[in-house]
Amino acid sequence: LGWLPRGTHDWKKFITTNEMETGIAGAGLTLKELTGVSYNPLADKWSLGRDTDVNYMALAERTAK
Repeated sequence: LGWLPRGTHDWKKFITTNEMETGIAGAGLTLKELTGVSYNPLADKWSLGRDTDVNYMALAERTAK
């Protein structure tokens, strides 16, 4: 897509959803929602879905004390 300069992303620094979930739990948070985010350049449209292989977002909340 050419949105960012080459070298902007280092694939070795990307984390999996499992790694993120471990970090969330380690921070004393509870994962409430995890969803994939996809972009369709032909339709110029973003959408939510189940595919979390590349782009995803999460919602976590502080665990009640």
